[in-house]
Amino acid sequence: MITTRSRPLIALARQVLSLREETDYESTIQQVREASELRSGGVWALAFAILIASVGLNVNSTAVIIGAMLISPLMGPIVGAGFALGTDDLPLLRLSTRNLLVSTGIALGASTLYFAISPLADAQSELLARTHPNLYDVLIALFGGGAGIVATSRKANKSTVIPGVAIATALMPPLCTAGFGLAHLDWWFFFGAMNLFVINALFICLATLVFVRVMRFARATADDESRTARAHVLVVLMTLGLLVPSAYTAWTAVQETRFRSAARRFVAEQLNFADQTALNVALTYRRDSSSIEATLIGEPMTSAAVDSLKQRLPSYGLSRTRLALRQPFSKQLSPGQIGELVREGLQQSNDSRLERGPEPNSGAKDALIRTLQDEASRLRARELPTAAVTQELAALYPALNALGVSRLAPVVVDTGTRKQQLLGVVARWRRLPSADERRRVQSWLVVRLQADSVELTNVLVR
Repeated sequence: MITTRSRPLIALARQVLSLREETDYESTIQQVREASELRSGGVWALAFAILIASVGLNVNSTAVIIGAMLISPLMGPIVGAGFALGTDDLPLLRLSTRNLLVSTGIALGASTLYFAISPLADAQSELLARTHPNLYDVLIALFGGGAGIVATSRKANKSTVIPGVAIATALMPPLCTAGFGLAHLDWWFFFGAMNLFVINALFICLATLVFVRVMRFARATADDESRTARAHVLVVLMTLGLLVPSAYTAWTAVQETRFRSAARRFVAEQLNFADQTALNVALTYRRDSSSIEATLIGEPMTSAAVDSLKQRLPSYGLSRTRLALRQPFSKQLSPGQIGELVREGLQQSNDSRLERGPEPNSGAKDALIRTLQDEASRLRARELPTAAVTQELAALYPALNALGVSRLAPVVVDTGTRKQQLLGVVARWRRLPSADERRRVQSWLVVRLQADSVELTNVLVR
């Protein structure tokens, strides 16, 4: 029930939300028709805008790409097609469609020519970003198209809205990316980018159609109702044909984003050791079998420790994820492993003596056990004092987060009689040291670790 108090609020809501109050019908129709025309000035502006956008994509400059989108006149024919469908204006629909196809051809030709002669042939991130359309591109095109037609139909100043719509809907970069694909005969680039362009154009057109109907623009006199009906059916079929694969791509993108977020959290929380450093972390997403790969620099982890890490993956939502840890120095037995072998040997020897009594070759077994014990003691003596060195260096440099120390392959010196002791050290810092500090740290490590040479790698952590 509408009360007396609620009536002013309802009236205010109608005044604020109503699109018909400030719609300039005659001016809007004139502007849409003029923007749908293809004149010589528009052709040159389009060609220059495409070349500017191609340069921006080629050198990975976002600012240049945005500037090109502000120049581009491509929005005119697309809005004209949507307006024509909303008002059943078949002549305007034919004009807009023809000019859009011609503009697309000019854009593809200009971008293909540029990328064919450009010496920069690598695909930068701005190019790669235009090859995977998804549902979010559909939403951007819908909202951008709605904002565009609403701004065009207003009586008030609309100069701040139209440029923003041109940037948000991003019609130019996909055409430039398609030109890159044609220039390099890379059909994956071409079809992915063209799919994105068609999605943007179609859903801008669809949003324009809806808002034209909402604002109740006058219908044109339909000279052929069957053609109008066929045009509407074609729009519906194209919408469904693009919406379904875009929704699937968007769902895949959401799943990949969730995987990467969980994987980064797992790496930060579980692969953060005092005596080891995880480098070259690679996250690979697949629908059925994703993977986390990393190289550990430092004292090798035992197989039991690696298995324990793998068992923690499900708690991060990574039950189908494979963990692959590369340990360049894991082929050497650690002192703990040698000690375990010694204990097993002693236990087996004692059991054998208790069950069968002393054997003739028991002296040989004792000699073997003594050899294993000596090897374990030798390895313990050579064990790198990673924890102690980390504490000492952190006292000198508080910005130090952790150290990872590993032996590198020994190198024979020129005399051929002695092998150099080479160490690889990875230092993780909360704030990277200066060049002088790095040299002092490296010299200190050489003396402290009694090494002939230290290869120091400095990594910034957040």
